[in-house]
Amino acid sequence: MARPVLGVFGGSFDPPHIGHVLLPTYVLSRGLAQRVVVCVAHQHPFGKSSTPFTERLACTRLAMQVHGEAVSVSDIERDLADQYPGPSYSIHLLEALRHHYPHHDVRLVVGSDLVDNGALSRWHRWRDIEREFHPIVVPRCTVSEAHHVLPRISSSQIRAWMAQPTTAKTTAKLRHYVPAAVLDRLAQPHAGGPPIIPARPHAAIAIAIVGHGHAATHAAQWLRSRDFQVHQLSARALVNDPKSACLPSGCVGLWLLCRDLDLPAVTVALASCGKLSAKIPVLHGAGALIARVALAPLAARGHAVATLHPICSLRRERATSELATASFGVEGDPIARRLALALIGDQPWLDLQGHDTATRLRYHAACALAGNNLAALYGAAVELLVADGHEHRAASQAIHHLIASSLANLHALGLPAGVSGPLARGDLVAVENHATALGGDLGELYRCLSLQLARFVSADRPQPSEPSPHIAPSTSRKHT
Repeated sequence: MARPVLGVFGGSFDPPHIGHVLLPTYVLSRGLAQRVVVCVAHQHPFGKSSTPFTERLACTRLAMQVHGEAVSVSDIERDLADQYPGPSYSIHLLEALRHHYPHHDVRLVVGSDLVDNGALSRWHRWRDIEREFHPIVVPRCTVSEAHHVLPRISSSQIRAWMAQPTTAKTTAKLRHYVPAAVLDRLAQPHAGGPPIIPARPHAAIAIAIVGHGHAATHAAQWLRSRDFQVHQLSARALVNDPKSACLPSGCVGLWLLCRDLDLPAVTVALASCGKLSAKIPVLHGAGALIARVALAPLAARGHAVATLHPICSLRRERATSELATASFGVEGDPIARRLALALIGDQPWLDLQGHDTATRLRYHAACALAGNNLAALYGAAVELLVADGHEHRAASQAIHHLIASSLANLHALGLPAGVSGPLARGDLVAVENHATALGGDLGELYRCLSLQLARFVSADRPQPSEPSPHIAPSTSRKHT
């Protein structure tokens, strides 16, 4: 069975336009690829200057979010920049993606204009790309040709219109060729320079976010979608040079969404930078840490501090996230807590106020238990099916749908009504047979989870003082 094709569409996207958005549509609708990953160049290979990478990345994610899960926008070029200093070369990107997606055929996606004008011959190791990554060429012709697929528009033309005085004519052109979500972002001062169209009325409320990781990427997008002006700071740059910290005028708060391990160094750097007004409340997103402990150096300087922890699984590779409907964990000083609740708005939240260290750790453990360890069950189930001869793509698709449908049932019906399978039917013999068939540590894990599930599905019935012998934990330490 042929492996699924991963189309790789790279570019500067400075800014992304309608032609960029339509290209994955063409590739997917024709069945030329099953997925498309859009990769924003960290540095142009021919030395052209460009808008900062993080801004182009954010705009590209906004542009591509209309495609849903079939198209993802990757920041892999940022990581490759550390491995290959200098310009971004497509061959390095393609080789890295082939390593990340071993079960896909990785193919480069290019517009036919690059073929027609001979530009591809200038690409680094182009012959290797042709031989190993079999380019998919998308027709991009002039509007005078009846068979054109993509509009002949370029980012340089968009930038030229943006540089002109704002008139009804230039605004109409921009609205025609630039995705609405991108144009909305470009209209706000944080994108650099004056807005090209009038900003939305609430865009003056500024929040600074420290970090460019998974949570920070989605938090910035979420806040911007709700009319906040967002300014992102690099945690690494802040630690290396605290004096470089620069907050936007009118900034009403700071939200630290760097890695938990980096939080102490970032907090010390902010406390020592001398540019942070003590009137600005500071939030952090670490679920396991009490704000007054995690942000002690800032609290000592007089800052109101609080926790604003997103209870959501976030990956920056995905253009869309569930953050707009997620719950949050909140605790802290009154002023900072008030800011956290203002950012949340009408979304649900859990009150962590007064939790001691042990209780806070249990809270975070509960989040990790459900959010992280689901991947272990997914991986183990797919691995079992593949070991028995099933094709990896079919196995992963089957288990993915099974998990998604199970979560949908739980969300709609709760416990115990939302549970299906042997325990819901009271078939303890089947459960023990499953555990025996799995054997070793995986069998013991199955028994342990079944014991927990049995508590929930029979919650309305008296519980025995000892576990049922049919699903009692095994004492064997044999490994499969």
